[in-house]
Amino acid sequence: MSPPGSARTWPLMPPTFKLHKDHEKIEAQRAKGILIGTFKCKRCGYLGYSTNGGESKHLARNQYCRSLDVDQEYEPMEIGMERDQYANEDENVPLVQEIPDVEDMVENYARIADRKVHEQNSGETGTMADEENAPQPVLRRIVSKEPPPFNLPIGQIYIQQHPFAGEHIPSLNTSPLRTQRTYWPFETLGDFEQAEIFDQSEASIKAINAQLNLIQRVQGPDRSITLRNATDLRNTLEKAMLLDEDRFHHRLITTKWNDHTYQHVLYYRDIMGIIRDVLSDPNLSEHLIFDAEKRFIQQSNGEENDRVYQEYYQCDDFWDLQTAIGEQLGRDVNPLALFIYSDETQLTSFGNNTIWSVYLWVGNLPHHIRASFGPGGAVLLGYLPKGDKQDDLRDSELGDYRSSLYHECFRVMLKPLKQASQIGDLFRMGNGDVRTLVPVISVKLGDYPELCRMNGIISKDCDAACPAGMIPTEDFDKTNIICPPRDHDLERAAIYKSLGLGHDDNDDDIPTPQSLGLRPIKNAFDRYTNTYFATYRTVGADGLHWVKQGVFGRVWFKKLLEKLTGPEKKQLNKCFKNLPRYPNLPGFAQGVTSLKWRSGSDHAVLSKTIVPILDCIYDSKTAVQNNIIRLFRLFSECMLLVGFQAHTDTTLSILQTVLREISELQEQIASIWGINLARPKVHFMFLHLIDSIKSKGPVCNTDTGMGEARHPESKHAYARTNHHTETVKEQMIRHVVNREIIRKIRAKVDREGERVLSNRSISIPGGDIGLEQLDPGSHVHLGSPDRSQHLSSYIEALATTHSLNHRDILKKLQGYIRHFARDLIPSDRDSDDGGNGFDISYLKVVNHKKADIGYISLEDHQPLRDIIRVNASWRGRAPRYDHIVVNRDHRALSCAQVLALFTIRVKGTSHSVVLIRPLQIKPRSKRHRFYTCTPSNDATFIHPGSIVRSVYVQKNATKPERMFINDVIDADMFLRLRNSRLVSY
Repeated sequence: MSPPGSARTWPLMPPTFKLHKDHEKIEAQRAKGILIGTFKCKRCGYLGYSTNGGESKHLARNQYCRSLDVDQEYEPMEIGMERDQYANEDENVPLVQEIPDVEDMVENYARIADRKVHEQNSGETGTMADEENAPQPVLRRIVSKEPPPFNLPIGQIYIQQHPFAGEHIPSLNTSPLRTQRTYWPFETLGDFEQAEIFDQSEASIKAINAQLNLIQRVQGPDRSITLRNATDLRNTLEKAMLLDEDRFHHRLITTKWNDHTYQHVLYYRDIMGIIRDVLSDPNLSEHLIFDAEKRFIQQSNGEENDRVYQEYYQCDDFWDLQTAIGEQLGRDVNPLALFIYSDETQLTSFGNNTIWSVYLWVGNLPHHIRASFGPGGAVLLGYLPKGDKQDDLRDSELGDYRSSLYHECFRVMLKPLKQASQIGDLFRMGNGDVRTLVPVISVKLGDYPELCRMNGIISKDCDAACPAGMIPTEDFDKTNIICPPRDHDLERAAIYKSLGLGHDDNDDDIPTPQSLGLRPIKNAFDRYTNTYFATYRTVGADGLHWVKQGVFGRVWFKKLLEKLTGPEKKQLNKCFKNLPRYPNLPGFAQGVTSLKWRSGSDHAVLSKTIVPILDCIYDSKTAVQNNIIRLFRLFSECMLLVGFQAHTDTTLSILQTVLREISELQEQIASIWGINLARPKVHFMFLHLIDSIKSKGPVCNTDTGMGEARHPESKHAYARTNHHTETVKEQMIRHVVNREIIRKIRAKVDREGERVLSNRSISIPGGDIGLEQLDPGSHVHLGSPDRSQHLSSYIEALATTHSLNHRDILKKLQGYIRHFARDLIPSDRDSDDGGNGFDISYLKVVNHKKADIGYISLEDHQPLRDIIRVNASWRGRAPRYDHIVVNRDHRALSCAQVLALFTIRVKGTSHSVVLIRPLQIKPRSKRHRFYTCTPSNDATFIHPGSIVRSVYVQKNATKPERMFINDVIDADMFLRLRNSRLVSY
């Protein structure tokens, strides 16, 4: 995957005209002699091809060029070559984009850049006939154990492998283990699918019995469903539970405290069984990565290389972990990274019932698999006892008692890792291979109290309350210092001396645990982390609690609401109630000031939209108001950058600059507003965020959101119990395990179905692919069509609706149609009355109410889709006419409002047309850093291919004349407008 913001590779997503995505089929046609050659039209730059019958055509069905003469109008080119500046194209032809194949685009763009350099050096232009002098195409990927060269070629991805990579010798027998039936323990596939429906609908026993009774009465003799009742279903699922290595156990935990003994019940799974179950899954074999690597690309300025930080195994911690393990145990032994999350969650709305869940992930899998609810996702490791207050415990002792119980439970759950975490163990993969791996708890996920509990920290009331460092608590507001890491050996000696377990009890140089911010208890994680990895390095960035609900939500936004006057709050609520609609941007029907609880997603929406609203509220533009607006704009950028799915040195440099500017501004405003910044979340955000991304990858790898996304499952399981305190956990476990079994079976069934389909030979009728139908097509697809109507009445209605000049719009449409129907419509010089004498009113048009837009995100270069709406009565209410980004030229972008989407039929062929109202763009304001705009009074027609993506134009209800181009709405828009100029159309 390519890194974010690499604008040098494709700054504006340049238009690509490839032969077809299925290159193998095209090569097959070439081998059969059906396809003789591929060509690039010298006139328009589109691809063409010739057949053995001597026929030549435009592959992309170009409407703007009718040339079919290969000898005079085409030049040979390679499959996949892009249209570029070397084609003699007509400047009046609208640009047409499609969703490109990312890696092909990297390679082709690099080839074009190399050819440009060659032409500048040699003085030659056009195609390079001399193959000996032609530069070799840039390889899209280079894999090596050596560091990258100083300056990589454009578009190349350099992967530096760990020096110990590739030392593992695969087993001779690598055939995966298979069962008799993929849907075992169910008798038939129908039984499994019916059980899956019951699970997804959370059906009651009564509903299950009624449904199965009906099926048994009406089904035929084939008996595709053999389940008779809910008891049959339960017994079937229990067969799978009995054979699972990772089935649940319960154990009585005895804790001694101040000569008193307390007992609690721990429900947990065998952690080694969970690990073996994940590693042996055939669906995950090709995704597991055991060798560390570093990825590099060229920076957008072309001066040096950019390192890419995306997956955990591409970052510093995994690299160092493999180095430590390989040096002690052998180069063929690999690390197995384990992520652990624990948190207490409410099971009911009233909060009178809670449960303490512990989840486990395998960090050698990519993030998108770990974040899923299928194989490779979070696995429930156990339910911890809470440790309620005892009558003979003082309040000052309760924290130490609960922490002791907490670590005693983890000591039991982690005990199976005792030997493997020291010298490694053998693990069988899903493809049959056997590897020697060392399980290491490398990342602990949790909010600040949970991280303190895991690391044995007293919390914010102690002298050193940072789980990752030793900075004094009173210095948490200082953002320009370095937080020294914790000394594990010193801390261990201090705890052992306090408990009377050490050998140096009389050593006065050993400090007390309290002076180090520690509780006097043995940490259960030490044995399974510190052999190869220091405990303080397991603390990862938590974007949800550090930034969204932390510094921004609980500090600055909360204080802002306190400082606003009554009329200002009314204006704020009115603006948020009437925010323009946009995908993934929920509204606030009741405003924001009355909300008692705001989630992380709520704070994300607030950060994206608050600045334009504040610009209207703070209209006096005093120095303090200007600084407040600048501060919230910086928080918008910070939260956007923190949420990136992939980072580079460049984006981290941007984030570092934003954090520095926030630090400078917030100190000034905090002194005026009376805000105490000596908070753990402020400390984490400014001193540990960047280091966490470099060592563990983007915040999505370590964010508590992955764990909190599992809380609804616990709540649904609780809702299906009888709520009896004595047995509620056993009932919840049964529902959770049943769902896991069904998900595993679904993955096996789907995998078997894919295998069967891949083994089938698919024949094409007639043996001809039909190259004239292999149109790459536009990246914009019109939808929701109306009935066809005459063009004259349609244009008249448009002019009336949007207050346009009917005659002027009709004339512009005539000129636009001339682009693709030159032989139908005379030119100005051929017409007796200047080009207005021909009649197009007889043409038929079909109006469309929406359009799907495909584009490549500059954040991670993955294909995304937008939907724009063009509707005079959106959902029976107000009209909705969305806005778009338009390619003005190869150096700049523009924005416009879409007034109409329609297709017009000319000579039996339908052509898509877009009517837009361009926006007049004003430069970025120094106050809020947004582009502002005003709608023009004119309208024009463009080809859908000129559309880049949708754009959020934010209007405020109190001052609708102020329109803001919101570039912090998502990461792609932020990078797109940062790398390109935005100008008027």
